[in-house]
Amino acid sequence: MKVVRESKFRHVFGEASKTKYEDVRLSPKPIESIGIRGNAKFFAFAYESGGGGTLAVVPVTRYGRLPQDLPRVTGHTGPILDFEFNPFDDNMLCSASEDMTVKIWQIPDGGPKEHMREPVASLSGHGKKVSFCTFNPTADSIVASASFDLTCKLWNIAEQEEVSSVSLADQVLQLKWNYTGTLLAATCKDKKMRLIDPRAKAVVGETKIHEGAKASKLEWLGSTTAIDECSKIITTGFSSQAERQLAVWDVRKFGSKDEDAAPLNLFVIDQGTGALYPHFDVDTQLLYLAGKGDANIRYFEVTDKDPYVHYLDAFNSTTPLKGFCFFPKRCVDTKKHEIMKGLKLESNSVVPISFKVPRKSDQFQEDLFPDCVAGAPAMTPDEWLASAEARSPIRRSMVPGEADAALEKLQQGRSSVSGVVSVKELKQKLADAEARIQALEKENEVLKAELATLKG
Repeated sequence: MKVVRESKFRHVFGEASKTKYEDVRLSPKPIESIGIRGNAKFFAFAYESGGGGTLAVVPVTRYGRLPQDLPRVTGHTGPILDFEFNPFDDNMLCSASEDMTVKIWQIPDGGPKEHMREPVASLSGHGKKVSFCTFNPTADSIVASASFDLTCKLWNIAEQEEVSSVSLADQVLQLKWNYTGTLLAATCKDKKMRLIDPRAKAVVGETKIHEGAKASKLEWLGSTTAIDECSKIITTGFSSQAERQLAVWDVRKFGSKDEDAAPLNLFVIDQGTGALYPHFDVDTQLLYLAGKGDANIRYFEVTDKDPYVHYLDAFNSTTPLKGFCFFPKRCVDTKKHEIMKGLKLESNSVVPISFKVPRKSDQFQEDLFPDCVAGAPAMTPDEWLASAEARSPIRRSMVPGEADAALEKLQQGRSSVSGVVSVKELKQKLADAEARIQALEKENEVLKAELATLKG
């Protein structure tokens, strides 16, 4: 791969923060998901526990050593295999577990004050352990999940009900929405990638991707201006000689089940052993690769012409990572020319990593910071379920000062599931209603008796 000579991102560099989160007790359970998630308020990871699965949800401002008695999310009866924050509500988290459920949690500001055992919603329907769960990036309240029962299910968490289910041929190794939230892509154990239209309840395309037996991962590409670029996918996997590969695909070239599509390009990365997890930043068109067990994070620039992917550089460290995630783009510090910010999960600590573009000026750099995803839904769940229309995520300015005002305006009158009523609360309301009904019936009987006495 050639270095992109003419690029404003040629000199991007990664920098580890001196302040980090220590005494992290990481669950030893091997999982296919990335292992850590973060947003503007919290980060979460699977916590070591003797019984069922638990999640630690830690405020991002709580640097230093984490206490041994850290309050956690403990409502699952089996190990947690995946989890994700709601892109429209920093306090909401979904989790998928071996106990065959997807649960929705409402995290209080400041983090859990005690162990959280009661979710606001528990979604049951899978017949085996649930390996992935992911929020729709444009529609509120829509969650997709994949399970070892070889189904991909769609849930409306506002109604706490299953919307659709699609059968798959093999176990899912990664599940992701496209940029506009209309399609899901899944890499599977049979070395194929499948495109799922959950509203049509069908697999609408598939192709073989990598020859190797180890896990393949994927990431949708996207563009805020060119719709064609939203039809491309990056996959990482292994060759038959166990080389790590990166491939670029155009989903419009996917044919029937008997015809495999050819990649737009295929690169050999190295001879590493861990799966590479890709992350694409639609604003800068930069692609990041982080592999479990690797001590480096590579980054590339993506273009719309062959060879499509151009190597830039890598952030290097001496400690291998157990997982890695990026914060939403709205969390970066534009004053420091920080274009991305992530969290590196190590064996006993979590280290913030900042990716910056060196610039002499301390002024806001418009070319580095176009409008970013706002964190507000573009559609209600009913609108999304009833329409085949593709809407891009709502975006807002990254100019300091304008950003907060824009987000506040977007959130006014917004329909959110933040107030979704839990089963426990529903039972309490039902009990209160029944008690009220009984009181009214007794009052009615007394009034009838008094009326009969007056008539007599």
